[in-house]
Amino acid sequence: MYFEVKLVSGLFGTNAVLIVDLTLLIQIIAFILLTGALYYKAKKNFKLHGSLMGVALMLHFINFLFAMVPSFIGGFSYLTGEINNIGVQTLWVHAVTGVLSLILGFFLLIAWLPKYTDISGCFKRKRLMDATTLLWSVSLVFGILTYIIFYT
Repeated sequence: MYFEVKLVSGLFGTNAVLIVDLTLLIQIIAFILLTGALYYKAKKNFKLHGSLMGVALMLHFINFLFAMVPSFIGGFSYLTGEINNIGVQTLWVHAVTGVLSLILGFFLLIAWLPKYTDISGCFKRKRLMDATTLLWSVSLVFGILTYIIFYT
């Protein structure tokens, strides 16, 4: 018996399918959580800051694992064969900065969890946290640019 997989059209009226639009939406939500976490950091509410960062990281990771990795693997030959394409170059910047921010985010989360009531260790990792936030921001911007290039 033959089954045809029909891709559901997206949410935003572009050429993207539903999973691509959901990925974009989830990444924007994760970034809003990250922004909220930065607000609570400025207010010296470090427990809420850490909790929001953890939720944002988990959203990013689940989305990465179930949507981005399969898409990247499926298009790998195109992504390595069309390196002169501006969309492909944009996607590579998005992918590299996104993976680096994810790795650093997990490192920071794992370093924080054993002593989540003691924030003194966090101050030692402030520059790494700032670098992670910057990489995450660059990844989001290049992810949005990739979306615009390929789907609008």
